[in-house]
Amino acid sequence: MNKNLISVILTGGKSSRMNFQNKSFLKLDNKFFIENIIDNLEQKVSKIIINANNDIDKYQYLNLEIVRDKISGYKGPLAGLHSAMYNYQNTKEDLWFTILPTDAPIINNDYIDLFKAQDKIKEMAFISKINGSVEPMFSFWSIKSFSYLDQILNNNDGYKIMKFAEEIGFKYLNVNKKSEAEFFNVNNQEDYEILLDLLKIN
Repeated sequence: MNKNLISVILTGGKSSRMNFQNKSFLKLDNKFFIENIIDNLEQKVSKIIINANNDIDKYQYLNLEIVRDKISGYKGPLAGLHSAMYNYQNTKEDLWFTILPTDAPIINNDYIDLFKAQDKIKEMAFISKINGSVEPMFSFWSIKSFSYLDQILNNNDGYKIMKFAEEIGFKYLNVNKKSEAEFFNVNNQEDYEILLDLLKIN
């Protein structure tokens, strides 16, 4: 376990392409998406935070810290990262945060080990490149980036993750999937059915 790594599960989006259904509570077998993610993370990180703006009560049974976006207006995934970092902004520790979405329930947590092996002196962020595809929703961020992130979000709408990463300095993590189901993102009902079929195959 990495004592200086906090994981942030991002559930704060509107889920408009899923008819506003909360994707955290879609099921694979008898487990909710978010339960699958937590099971994969808890042996690898020091703490798990849920970033949620709706259905707060539904998450209470998980007994994890839940944070709403500190900056209103659905400013995207960076707002969730910002909210998780907020209470740690004055820490003297070399603290890192990893974000991941609630709608990709099958993760290969080896990518966390890959991050741990990196030299973190120069970079402020690490972005996963999964099977050659850039996936900023699976990324790692130094607490040292908070002050600039706070400034960016308070002065802009819809700031892109990669734009922010480029401005603070980042490195790619080259991650290889072991199956098609890993890191598969469920945006809509069709994607959900595709994932269920992939899991039957695997």
